[in-house]
Amino acid sequence: MQISTVQPVFKLELNHKVTPNVVTIAKYDGTHPCLTAAAGYDKIIIHHPHGGVGTGRAQRSQAHGEVSELNLSQAIIALACGPLKTDSNRDMLLIGSPTQILAYDVHDNTDLFFKEAPDGVNVIITGSFGKHTETLAIIGGNSSVQAIDWEGNEVFWNVVSGKVCAIITFDFDKDGENELLIGSDDSFIRVLKNNQFIAEISETGPILSLSPVNEVRFAYGLANGTIGIYEEGIRLWRVKSKQNALAIQWSGDTLACCWSNGRVDWREGTTGRVLRRIQMRANAAAMLLADYRSVGAPDLVCVSDKGEVLGYPPYQETAGFNSVAKNLPSEEDRQAITELFNKKQALMVELQHYEANAASGNASLDSLDRPATAMPTNTRLQMAIVHSEDEGCLQLAISTNNETIVRAALVLAEGIFENGETFARHPRPSQLRSLLHVPLRPPRDVPVDVHIKALIGYPDSEQFHIFELTKQLPRFSMYRLLSKEARNKGNSYVLFRITERVQRICIWVNQNFLLEEELDIESEETKELHISLLCLRDQSYLYMDFGADGQVRFSTHDIRLAGDLIQSLAVYLNLSELQSTAQFPEAEKKLREEMEHVSQIGEARSRLAAETAERAQLITALLPAAQDAAAYDLREMLNRYKEVVMLNEELLTGCYIRRSTQEQAVASLKSLHTILQQAVRLRVGKYGKAVVAASRKAVQSNNIEALIKIMQVGGDS
Repeated sequence: MQISTVQPVFKLELNHKVTPNVVTIAKYDGTHPCLTAAAGYDKIIIHHPHGGVGTGRAQRSQAHGEVSELNLSQAIIALACGPLKTDSNRDMLLIGSPTQILAYDVHDNTDLFFKEAPDGVNVIITGSFGKHTETLAIIGGNSSVQAIDWEGNEVFWNVVSGKVCAIITFDFDKDGENELLIGSDDSFIRVLKNNQFIAEISETGPILSLSPVNEVRFAYGLANGTIGIYEEGIRLWRVKSKQNALAIQWSGDTLACCWSNGRVDWREGTTGRVLRRIQMRANAAAMLLADYRSVGAPDLVCVSDKGEVLGYPPYQETAGFNSVAKNLPSEEDRQAITELFNKKQALMVELQHYEANAASGNASLDSLDRPATAMPTNTRLQMAIVHSEDEGCLQLAISTNNETIVRAALVLAEGIFENGETFARHPRPSQLRSLLHVPLRPPRDVPVDVHIKALIGYPDSEQFHIFELTKQLPRFSMYRLLSKEARNKGNSYVLFRITERVQRICIWVNQNFLLEEELDIESEETKELHISLLCLRDQSYLYMDFGADGQVRFSTHDIRLAGDLIQSLAVYLNLSELQSTAQFPEAEKKLREEMEHVSQIGEARSRLAAETAERAQLITALLPAAQDAAAYDLREMLNRYKEVVMLNEELLTGCYIRRSTQEQAVASLKSLHTILQQAVRLRVGKYGKAVVAASRKAVQSNNIEALIKIMQVGGDS
C-alpha cells in the first residue's frame, strides 16, 4: 500500500475551525469555485481565492485575507448550493437551520426565499428528479422529504419512516429520469419515484452517506463503519472499519472514502481493496469533488476540522495519481506476493494435518487409540431452524451426524444480534454435545442470510475441522403457524381484492414464512385459504384469509406488519396497483392524539413568538431611554436598566420554552408521519400516491377527521 507517493496538488489553511459535514463548494459568480463551510454555531466562512464574492453581508475575515465571514442568528445544520434560478448559472447558497431554510444569493446579496421547516432539517441537496426538470432544493427532515423551487414553493413532499440522513438523485431503474435515493436512520435505503417508493434496500445500520458511482452503481456508508457499492440494486461488495465513514466520492477509477479520524482511502471499485491511503493531521470535516484549481478536471478536496484543505487529483488505474508514481516500486505487487505467501503457508499447515491424519489412521487401523486430529470421512454438519415460543425467538440447531461434537460455532448475520453481526457459541468442555443451539431474534421483518462456521471434532481432539453452512431466513420468519381452530380476529384489519389462484398464494406463504412443512392445498378444487400465525416478538396473532371471491383480509393489530405483507404480496404477484380499506383503531387513536398535540404546539409557538417579539421591541425602546437618562437622572437610568435585565431574562426563559416546544413538535410530527407512511404502504401504485397527496392537504389544513378517513379508505384515486 503506497502512502508516501500520494501528494496533494494544492494545500491551504482556512485559519478557522470547520463543522463536520456542513461544507459545500459553490460558484457564486458562475465561474470561480468558493469553499463554504460552517465555522461554529452560527457562522459561515467562504474561501474565495479567485474573487467571486462581492460586498454584502459577508465580511472580510481578520484571520485570513481570502476568507469572508457570514454571521447568522440561528444554528447552521446543513449547507448546499446549486443554480436554482432557471435564468442564471450562478449557484445559490442554501442554509438549513433547525426549523428554517434560507436561500441566499451571495453574489447579489439578496434572499431568494425564507421558509419554515416544521419537520426539521438534516440534509439538503440540489438537483432534478422525475418529471421535474428544473433544479430544486431537496430537504430531508426528521420523517419527511420535500422539494422546493427557487421561489420557495413546495413542489414535492413525502413521508419517510425514519430520520433522513442522506439523499442523492440517481437513475435507479434506467428509464432516463432520476429517482431519489433516501438513506435514513432506520437502516433502509429507499428509492422514491413519482412520489412512491419502488424499492427498499435493508442495511445493517443507519445510512450516513450515499454517492453515485456510474450509470448502474452507487456507494453507501453506514454509521457502524461499513462502506460498499450496489450495482443495479445488488450489493457488489462491502468492508467494515472501526471508524465512521464521513464521506464517499467516486474519484477517477476508485472509490475515495474519508473516515472521521482523518484517514482517506482510495479503493478499487470492483473489490474494495485499498490502493492508496493518506492521513490528515486532524479529524476530517468533509470530502468533496470540485475543480477547485479551474483546470478542467475535478479534484478530491479534503477538509479537516482544523481548517486544513488538501486537494488530490483523480486516481487512474493505468497511471496512478501522477507520472512519478509509475517509476516507484509497485506496492500492489508486493502486497499480492505477501498474500500468496501467507496462503501458501496456511495450505502447507493444512496439508501437514491431513498427512498426520492419514499416517495415524494407517498405523492404528486395528487399534482402539484414535489420533487427536482424526475425523470420520462421512461427517456432515446439519442445520435446522425452529420456533421457540417460550423464549420468543428462533432456535438455530447445529448438529453432526455421528459421535463427533460441535466445539464452537460462529454465526454471522446482519441486523439480528444487538452487539454486532457476529455471535459466538462455545460451551464448556463438560457440556460438549453433537447438538448446539443458537438463539436468533430478527428485530425486523426482512430476509436475512445466516452464515455458520462450526468447529467439529471429538471431545478430546486438539485440532478441529471447520465446516461452513449458509441458510436464508425468510422475511416473516418470526411468525409460527398455528392450528386452524377459530379464534377472535379482533377489529384491526385490512381488506383488499386480488384475482389469483390459491396455489400461487401457497407458494408465496412457503417462500416468506418459516414453516415446519410446506403449506399445500387439500385438493385442486380448493378456492379458499385461511392461515393463523403467532408472532414470537409480542405473542400477537396474525390471520390471513383468502376468499374464493378474491377478497383478502389480513387481521393484525400491527399496521406496519399489514403494510409489509401487502407490499411483499404485491411484489410477488407483480401488482402495479392495489386499493384497500383498513381499520386500525390503535393507529387511528394515536394519529388523532398526535394531530391534536401538533395543533396545540403550533398555537403555543405562535403565542411564544408574539411574546418574544413584544419583549424585544420593549428592550429596543428601553435601551435608548436608559442611555438618555444617564445625562440627567441616574435613578431613572438604573430603573430602565433593571427593566431591560428583567425582560432579557424573560426572553431567555421564552427561548428555552420555544426550544423544548420545537423538540416536542418534531417528535410528534415524526410519529405522525410514521403512521401516514404505514397507511401509504397499505396501498400500491396510484392509490398509494393518492394517500400521500391527500394526507399532505389534511395535515396542512389540520383536518383530523379527513386523515382518519384517508387511513381507512385511501385518498382520491
